[in-house]
Order: sequence, then structure tokens, then C-alpha cells
Amino acid sequence: MSFVKKFMSIYKTDLKLLRRDPMLLYSVAMTLVLLLVVRYFKGRMGMLYPLVALLMLIFIPMIFGMIPGFMMADEKEDKTIQALQVIPISSEAFLTYRLTWASLITVVLTAIAPKILDIEVPQKGILVLTALFVLEVWIYGLLIVVFAESRMQALTISKILGWFLMLPPVIKLVVLWRNLSTDWSKFTAFLPTYWLYKVFEGIPFNDYNDFPMALAVHLAWLLPLVLLFKRKVL
Repeated sequence: MSFVKKFMSIYKTDLKLLRRDPMLLYSVAMTLVLLLVVRYFKGRMGMLYPLVALLMLIFIPMIFGMIPGFMMADEKEDKTIQALQVIPISSEAFLTYRLTWASLITVVLTAIAPKILDIEVPQKGILVLTALFVLEVWIYGLLIVVFAESRMQALTISKILGWFLMLPPVIKLVVLWRNLSTDWSKFTAFLPTYWLYKVFEGIPFNDYNDFPMALAVHLAWLLPLVLLFKRKVL
């Protein structure tokens, strides 16, 4: 069997699993519903709406990074992920294969989400957000598979991870809402979502000066996770 045929055989197995467990379809539907609900309340949120819209955008890579994370945690628990070592591919190639469809869905939803939310995001801004969101898909998926030994642990980690990574924009929302004198969100600058907010904040002013730092922080999270995956999982 050729290299390409082996890859396609695994994809066919994945599609059968997704048909039996339609988590992907539910996740897409849930994301679209959330975006529409937030859009409905736009007039009532006033100046807080852009930040709330960002919170909804952040859910996109978080949700679609966790789904392949769950799948790989299942494979890890069943020991089937180790069986894939017979395929002559590197750990990086396996991750690329496993996270490709989640990354593609994230790209599509990131492109259409601003239209659903009725916010102005220029093409350059969409490209910048898409680049960061794809990296976050990888980060979230790897955090789950590296630290979870079972699907139950993956669920627990995903909940903790979700609340943890939502801290920067949530704290910023509280600061703006309560008109606090100190921006407490700066103490979460080690998190990738903090820099995502900084980039999003600059987009209306065509200011992308925070993008290099945002990219560096995302890579600083991603690269060690890839190494841990190679060492602990595959």
C-alpha cells in the first residue's frame, strides 16, 4: 500500500467515526447559533459589543481544536495511536493530517463570522486572525492529547483549558464594564488569547504592531507541545 493510500484509509476511518458520533456537525451548528445569538443582542451591548464579538470568535479555534484533541485522546486510551507508528510518517506529519480538517473549518468560520456578527474586519485583519486561530487549533488539540490519558480526562482538561484561555478577554470586559483604573488583563500576557485581543483591538485602526508578539507567543506554546507529543504520545 502506498503512502497516499495509507493516509486515505485512515481518513475513511475518521469519516466513519464522525458519522457515528456527529460531534463535528453539532459543533458547527452550535458555533453558528452562538454567533447569531450574539448578533441579535448587538444593539443592547453598546461599546462592549466588539469585545463580546471577540469572545465568540475565540470559541471557534477552541471548539475545533478540542474535537481532534478528543479523537487523539480516545486513540491514546485505546492504544490505537501507537499502532499508527507502522505508517512511515513523522509525528509532525501525523499531527498535520489529524488537525487539517479542524484547521480548514476554522478558516472558513473565521472568514464568515464577522459578517454574521456584523462587525467590520478588513481582509488583512481576517488573514491575521486566521493565522493565529489555526495555531490555536493546534495548541488546544495538543494540550488535550498530551495531558489526557482518557476521554474523561480530556473532558476535564478541556473545561479547565476553556476557562483559563478565556481569562484575558473576560478580564478586559470586566475592566471596561466597571471602568476600572487598572487593566488587570495585562497579567495574563503569557496566554495566547491575551495577544489575540491586542491584535483584534488594533485592527479597526489598521495597527498590526502586536501581531509579531502574538505570533511569537503562540509559537512559544506550540513548539514545546509538539516536542511533548513526540516524546509522550507518538
